[in-house]
Amino acid sequence: MDAGTRRILVVAGLWAFGLLLVVGKLYQVQIRQHEFYKEKARSYIEHKRTMQAARGTISDRNGEPLAVDLMHYSLAAKPAQLVEKRAVARKISKIINESYDDVYSKINNKKSFVYLAHRLTPEQAAQIRDLSDKSLLLERKFSRSYPFKEVGAHLVGYCDNDNKPGAGIEFSYDEYLHGKDGSSIFLRDAHGGQFPSMDLPTREPQNGKHIETTIDIVYQGILEAELGIAVNQHKADNGSAVLLNPRTGEVLAMANYPQFNPNEYSKYPVKNFKNQAVSDLYEPGSTFKMVSLAMCLEQLHLNMDSELVFCENGRYQLAQKTVRDHQKFAYLTARQVYENSSNVGVIKLAEKFPAAQFYRYARDFGFGEKTGIDLPAEINGILHKPDKFSKYSVSYMSIGYEVGVTPLQLASAYAAVANDGKLMQPYVVRRVVDESGRVVKENRPTELRTVISRETARQMKEVLKGVVENGTGQSARVTGVTIAGKTGTAQKIDRSTNSYTSENHIASFAGFFPVENPKFVLLVVVNNPRNGQYYGSQVAAPVFRRIAQRIVGLAVEDEPVSDQNLARIALPEMKNMLPAVEGMSVKNATKTLEKRNLKVDITGDGDTVFRQEPEAFSQFKEGQLVTLYTETRPLAETGKMPMVVGKSMKEALRILGEWDVQVEIEGSGIVIKQLPVAGSKMDNSGKIKLICNPA
Repeated sequence: MDAGTRRILVVAGLWAFGLLLVVGKLYQVQIRQHEFYKEKARSYIEHKRTMQAARGTISDRNGEPLAVDLMHYSLAAKPAQLVEKRAVARKISKIINESYDDVYSKINNKKSFVYLAHRLTPEQAAQIRDLSDKSLLLERKFSRSYPFKEVGAHLVGYCDNDNKPGAGIEFSYDEYLHGKDGSSIFLRDAHGGQFPSMDLPTREPQNGKHIETTIDIVYQGILEAELGIAVNQHKADNGSAVLLNPRTGEVLAMANYPQFNPNEYSKYPVKNFKNQAVSDLYEPGSTFKMVSLAMCLEQLHLNMDSELVFCENGRYQLAQKTVRDHQKFAYLTARQVYENSSNVGVIKLAEKFPAAQFYRYARDFGFGEKTGIDLPAEINGILHKPDKFSKYSVSYMSIGYEVGVTPLQLASAYAAVANDGKLMQPYVVRRVVDESGRVVKENRPTELRTVISRETARQMKEVLKGVVENGTGQSARVTGVTIAGKTGTAQKIDRSTNSYTSENHIASFAGFFPVENPKFVLLVVVNNPRNGQYYGSQVAAPVFRRIAQRIVGLAVEDEPVSDQNLARIALPEMKNMLPAVEGMSVKNATKTLEKRNLKVDITGDGDTVFRQEPEAFSQFKEGQLVTLYTETRPLAETGKMPMVVGKSMKEALRILGEWDVQVEIEGSGIVIKQLPVAGSKMDNSGKIKLICNPA
């Protein structure tokens, strides 16, 4: 084979090898890695834009808004695509009320994306759209607002800047509240511009569901106001109060002090977020004597007026410790033992109880286990089992030591007495409702068990009524209303010595009213009062009295008020505040306003209210007109022709100006006809005709 032939064969071989490599690469790219490169190309072309869903509202039992979502916009830019950056910065700074230097510093770079402002109003967003700059992007967002600020904050909870829940009902019912974000697919052109895809579906956001609570915001305001006064007056560390409906287990109010404002939650220490009523333990002291009282009546069948107890002149030795009374009592009837809260007398009665029996009664009243309330961070409390009892455990537990309870547990136990012996499960949410009004979840009164007989409960009511009328609870008396209850004063443990100290106390009062047909159970706890007074009768019982007076519609001076409806005297401005309906669907907003006998005028053809006049939470009068401005979703988000009939020519052009579409106008004034019709699919190549007539 000559040299020429060899060269030809070598070249041919190289060509064949090269061709084989090309074919192999084509096979690898087009066949084996087809899906990989297809997705890679799609990622360059397609861009998924999220449409945030509105979080559901939370209201009190009367429809007053406790938590609402307010609509706003975030403004972003693509600095790499901005041409006249200084001119753009000047225009934007005027719209968003930021300095020119700040705006220019954010866009004077080659970044692909940067946020310029958050929480812009719909009006500001409209001005941004008028700039017709494709390098500026607007994102519709929602932020949480709490119209009553501190009032009810521990119950409702809060959401962070990303609308993520941090506590309370916001946290425990987040699966219903958070909704489901929507999305739309945008295509990028060669210049980086974006336009919606007509072939890929748009998934509309599904707003969260509405939560209707058992709370009455007026009662809540009363509890928080009076509790705050007491904590500050007595220079206490903190305090809690719980108001229940004993028949149903509904929580009507639950207060803690110190408070926090969920609209500005980041300004407060984390400890302020804690709902002490369900998450804090304390030794209840004499309010726990209701357990031994139940056993005296139901197990010993004592005649409370003939059974005499020698109270050892106020001093009783238990091993190495001396139990003292606040007075040197000698002989007292069993009734007087409880009316006067004699520790010695209660211990001598409790010594007759077997440990297992005492434990069973305490457990049946709900101590040592969670109540099951639909709030986060509830704790069990402490109730040791009988095999852990010492020789003196029943004695100490009978007067409220060696046991740890939450305020809610104690309030629930007293509610069982008020409810003829039936223990109900407490709850704070009545129902969950979707946007169509369909109830998707409903909490109903749940009887956990019968703790004591109806007759025992009746006798306990009489004894506890005597505490208020004749004994240590007299400072809880309310003229014209029968009150039953029990004071509590407990020494606290000094952590440095691990022993009880006479310097630090917990003052409390638990009771219910009216005794004949109890409607309310109320517990007040004040932790570590340090202003000279520390007994429950001095610190907590007066708070109970003031709250009860306001709830039944009596002035603090015991003078009847003319308004029979309780609590307008508590927070008079709350009941005639204009509801916040921004972010609601038009249907739900209209329904909410009409329930308050307000007239509604709707401006725009959108499905969502973005602004209301007068503004939310301003005072209103019955029959007043409220104007709702609805948002038509921008054309660039939907890919569909919006409704512009009835709008001014200028407004129609503003809406349609978001796309580079050709608009033909016939006439002037108000748009009376549009082609294509509203809802038709559109793209950048489409033409639109508007026929106008003067108004």
